Amino acid sequence: MMAVTGQVHSTESFGSVDGPGIRFIVFMQGCRMRCQFCHNPDTWKIGTGVERTTDDVLEEALKYREFW
Repeated sequence: MMAVTGQVHSTESFGSVDGPGIRFIVFMQGCRMRCQFCHNPDTWKIGTGVERTTDDVLEEALKYREFW
C-alpha cells in the first residue's frame, strides 16, 4: 500500500493559543480558499511545502505526547 503524503508548511510542537490545552499543530501548504482574514497567508502557495508521509508526521508528534 502506498504511503499517504501531503505538503507540509510547518509544525508547531507546543500550540496553546487557540483554546485550552496544548496541541501539536501541522500547517499544510497549498490552500486555494484565500480567506480575507487568513492568519496564515504564507501557506497559500501550491507546491512549496515539504512532502511528508502521515507516518513521518505522527512520529514527530509522538515525541511530544507527554505534554498532551
